[in-house]
Amino acid sequence: MRFNVSARSPKRVPRASARMRRSVLGVVVAVVVSMTLSACASGHNQKGGGGEDQPMVVHLTNDLAPPSDVTVYAVTQDGVRRLMGDVPPNKDRAMKIPSDVARGSTFRLVAERTSISRPVVSQPISATTDGLIIDWSLQTNAIWFPESGN
Repeated sequence: MRFNVSARSPKRVPRASARMRRSVLGVVVAVVVSMTLSACASGHNQKGGGGEDQPMVVHLTNDLAPPSDVTVYAVTQDGVRRLMGDVPPNKDRAMKIPSDVARGSTFRLVAERTSISRPVVSQPISATTDGLIIDWSLQTNAIWFPESGN
């Protein structure tokens, strides 16, 4: 007895639909990944609104006795000093903490006097938020964090 076997395999028809399914699945995966990345990127700028980080600012009062010019640095835990600026005697200055002091890191403020060798060193400060404001009085070496106007 002879059987006629078709030269065409029945699997060829589903192969085309399998390609179509893979193409549709690829497009769906690409759209989901794109939406996920967009959501992650936009979630980080909720506070700033303008797309850039708010600077951390130190309002320094140079009320040292005897009066002395000071040069102010931000010093990270690994000992890297970043220059912030100079403050003349009996003056106030607002200075930005350098942007390369990473959020989440800990640093100290150091005010070096020009006439006396012993610097004024602050307590450790955590750079945890954008828009951090620090008030620092050199005479008492007191630091406080005023409430922001939000």
